[in-house]
Amino acid sequence: MKVLRNTSILMSAFFFLLMSISVQADSNRKTSKEYTDHIVYFNAFPTDSLPSSMTKQYGLKRSKNYAMINISVMEKGAGVPTGTKSKVTGQLKNLMGQSREIEFREIKEGKAIYYIAQIGVQSKETVNFYIDIMPDGGKEKYEIKFSKKF
Repeated sequence: MKVLRNTSILMSAFFFLLMSISVQADSNRKTSKEYTDHIVYFNAFPTDSLPSSMTKQYGLKRSKNYAMINISVMEKGAGVPTGTKSKVTGQLKNLMGQSREIEFREIKEGKAIYYIAQIGVQSKETVNFYIDIMPDGGKEKYEIKFSKKF
């Protein structure tokens, strides 16, 4: 049972990492931003692409009408960058000018830390994301802006 649980955690962590750094069909779309002390990975995608076991584990609705935003803040340093605890807030706006706050929650899996949020989306809707990130002990606040058509 313990082996199954550990395997599940490792698979989830690996999946979130892949989703953080994956390049979508539009290969010109940037999914990370590098700063002096950190690298921020960001992505948004429909939840129907997630395995049902994962949506159940994280309390997400699995549907083409819902999207997940995934943010990962990695501290640079000697060797491999490591996950950094951060305060992540955000807002989204659609092309009609409607806006709403995004509520992120922290997911910890081993040394990995992710910030996820779920939003409702319409077919062919373009959403503009405005994300503010303040790493614990950080010297500066990072701003990420990106758009995604669902």
